[in-house]
Amino acid sequence: MRQLKKWLKNKLVNVLVPEIDQRLAINQKLEEVGLYGTAPWYKENLWEPTVQLVLRDLCLPGDTVFDVGANFAGLTTIMSRMVGPKGTVCSFEASPRIVDKCQRNIVNNGCSNTQLFHSAVYSKSYEKVPLYLGTHLNDSIYKDYSVGEAAYEISTIALDDFVEHTNLKPNLVKMDIEGAEFDAIQGMEKTIRSIKPHLILETQAEDSRCLDFLSALGYISIDLNTYKIIKTPEDYPSGVGIRNNLYIHRDRLSETSYNPPFNFKKITTLESNHFKKEKNGSINLQKPLSLSKGRYLIDVMFTAEGTDNDLTCGVNVAGKPIFRYHAYSNLLASHYRDWVIHLSNDSEIDLYFNFLNQTFDDTLLIQRATITEILDFKNTFTNLYI
Repeated sequence: MRQLKKWLKNKLVNVLVPEIDQRLAINQKLEEVGLYGTAPWYKENLWEPTVQLVLRDLCLPGDTVFDVGANFAGLTTIMSRMVGPKGTVCSFEASPRIVDKCQRNIVNNGCSNTQLFHSAVYSKSYEKVPLYLGTHLNDSIYKDYSVGEAAYEISTIALDDFVEHTNLKPNLVKMDIEGAEFDAIQGMEKTIRSIKPHLILETQAEDSRCLDFLSALGYISIDLNTYKIIKTPEDYPSGVGIRNNLYIHRDRLSETSYNPPFNFKKITTLESNHFKKEKNGSINLQKPLSLSKGRYLIDVMFTAEGTDNDLTCGVNVAGKPIFRYHAYSNLLASHYRDWVIHLSNDSEIDLYFNFLNQTFDDTLLIQRATITEILDFKNTFTNLYI
């Protein structure tokens, strides 16, 4: 028997080891060529950091949650880990040129509790809608959000029909579908009225259709970059474009830490002389800033004119990023100046602006950064950065 076991062990080694070595070699090669959209499970996930923070707070073990507009599955994988093996994630991606990348990352991250659906979530099922290609894989059923002519025709599904057919009732729905959010909300009105799920929606600040519709159904809207209640578009900071809002039904506010109005405490303002500029154009704090555990708003006033560069900016703790935006400098300076972080422990933070791929923008100028604590989250336990 021992000889048989030894023989079987050797056979398994001879079969499995070459396959494992081959897979490791393939993964290494993919990293070397920088395959766009690959998200290995062992690397930090900083996709949509303000949204991700709320998902980590509200996606609970055993929950059923929907990711509508999954893109590369950056948030799908977070939701999968939060709900755990007894939970369920339903991920929806309409674009044929994105859905394979989404599926690859779901598999690479071991999300066995996740099912991907290749459909456009819409107000009605069984229809066909055009899909226009976006410049940054932000494809949309609306031409105003994209460039060029329609590249595909996509079948639609209404979430009310999906819920009725599958009996999967979402506790939370995250939705980012490039201007089609109101169509999708109309297609899940029955679910909203009966289940009252938490909703996280991307929206243009001037578009109040989702806000008006959900407010009439008893929802409160919270801007995830300022933690202010939004009742009208005038409640957003002036000059902002795209926003992510959390909608919680009034009947469910007591279930969460998100029970506005919130209490704020200004900690400090860092002026331009608190920052230092390196020879390569990157900018950091002169010295780290000490903060106690809790949740903080960081309002960074900076300007930049460059569009032909590759800039990351955000917050480091102990040399590792806990918050990051990545685009060209003018876009970041125009639309991504209000940051949110959560510290599980007392920490020293660094604010950074790093140029990548030998790019540079000598017009980048940091004016000030104001740090404000949201006192209501002082003792909130948040599953961060896993």
